Amino acid sequence: MIDVANIALVVHFLGLLLWIGGAITTAWIAAGLVSAGETNALSTVRSALLAVVTPGILLATIGGLALLIPAWGAHYAHAPWMHAKLTIGLVLGALHGVLVGRVRRAASGKPVSPGLFVGIAVAYAVLGLAGVALAILRPGE
Repeated sequence: MIDVANIALVVHFLGLLLWIGGAITTAWIAAGLVSAGETNALSTVRSALLAVVTPGILLATIGGLALLIPAWGAHYAHAPWMHAKLTIGLVLGALHGVLVGRVRRAASGKPVSPGLFVGIAVAYAVLGLAGVALAILRPGE
């Protein structure tokens, strides 16, 4: 028999891999391209963001909500670690908007610091690891 919770977990993990991994990768690539003055290739980076990372966000959100909603009142509503994890997810979602916007800006030939892309990649890595740590350790439980 197929367990819906396990399917939701797989969808959530797959989405996170595409989202976080794709964002870190594209941010590093964008930093290198901007540093090298290769702004023409940035339109391809933007396409990758929209084709891989954005669907990753949707999968992570759908899978996460499928796990979260049924157990919200009984378990997660009073779990501080879950509120922190949700906040991290919101910050990462906003960071995605910044990344897409800055890649678009750089692709159009406007100046963008390569350091900004490096900072975004590092922020994604740190926040992603923090989210994983919260989910595994569940502090306060």
